[in-house]
Amino acid sequence: MGRSSFSDRRRLGFLTPFLMASRRRNTKRSKRSRWPPNRPAITKSWFRFLAYALAIIAATALVVVGIVFAIGIGSDDVDRRHKVLELTAQDIDPETTAVEKNLLKQNQIDARLGAALWRDARQQLSGVSLKEAQRALAEGHANPALEPLIKQLAADFAAGKAATFTIWVAEDESQQGNAVDLQLDGIPLGRFSIEQNRYAITVVERTGQSLRLEITGASGANRGAVFRAETATSDAETRHLHPGGKDTWQLVVK
Repeated sequence: MGRSSFSDRRRLGFLTPFLMASRRRNTKRSKRSRWPPNRPAITKSWFRFLAYALAIIAATALVVVGIVFAIGIGSDDVDRRHKVLELTAQDIDPETTAVEKNLLKQNQIDARLGAALWRDARQQLSGVSLKEAQRALAEGHANPALEPLIKQLAADFAAGKAATFTIWVAEDESQQGNAVDLQLDGIPLGRFSIEQNRYAITVVERTGQSLRLEITGASGANRGAVFRAETATSDAETRHLHPGGKDTWQLVVK
């Protein structure tokens, strides 16, 4: 019995390496069996998803770059320092100034005087008085609400504090047919075309003012209108002004 027991233990000892190897193989098989059988398919689908996502991101980036480039081409690239016009004594039109003085003496109002008086009315009047002044300006004659403003403007003309100034719209043959709308401190001055010869815009203003000139594209071919204006001592420019597009200049009356 003792010998048989010793023989069994020896056989077990002899088989132990094989039994341990068999257990290791079974363990490896059990570890491999924990992965899902469709793991390669899941990996491929993730790679496909990432590829589609990257393609969409790249396409979106190209579209954005294209839009930015297009906007840059059509944008106004003029330095803000070239959007300031100065009106000085050299820009005063003596003949038109004399005409405006005579109209004020007769309590008559033309378009130039009307624009200046409407600015005064908005600053100094309110309520019913403002409405009455607006009605008088629309009809082109004086009324009690407007008379004090007329007298004040006439006194400024007599003292040399107000005058009729000239702004020149620069010529440009390539811009023929293009036009802009101008507003000075919110008051419409009219629509002005860009022609092959330069021409003058005359405005009645007081000295010592800084006004806001708003330019709106009315028509524009070839990537929008290019509008330039000049005075004796300054010039200003707006480029690529499409219909409805706006730009702002500063008008300084010295």
